[in-house]
Amino acid sequence: MSGWFEDIKIGARQELGSYIFTQDEIIAFARKYDPQVFHIDPEAAKQTMFGGLIASGWHTAAVWMKLAVAGWGAENKAGISPGFEDMRWLKPVRPGMTVSYSTEIIEKVELKSRPELGLIKSLNEGRDENGEVVFRFIGKGFVPRRPKGEPA
Repeated sequence: MSGWFEDIKIGARQELGSYIFTQDEIIAFARKYDPQVFHIDPEAAKQTMFGGLIASGWHTAAVWMKLAVAGWGAENKAGISPGFEDMRWLKPVRPGMTVSYSTEIIEKVELKSRPELGLIKSLNEGRDENGEVVFRFIGKGFVPRRPKGEPA
């Protein structure tokens, strides 16, 4: 999603791409950032409530970020976020699973305190091969307003 705040349409949707989570990448990410047994040890993970190795939720979020930045393009004027809302990991992501990510604009807020900026909210999801949501959150991003005199 790019352009000036005024150009962004509620309901605009972008498919960000897909990612295959491999066992090696799941373990490598988790060893560095989320070293819980069900992320780093396939054998020990069998004895957990998950019954096997799963990707860290932070790994699924990091992949969303990578694909989102790649999909925004050079003309993107956004990039600063005041945070996320309601981040949820709804289904375990297992080795070999392909997750397809998307983003959809759900709200625009004109900022009285910062009239040069607008705030957009987006519904961001990752879905497995069956279309089931495995990861979801509401993103927020500041987007510059079109300067006076700038053509539409």
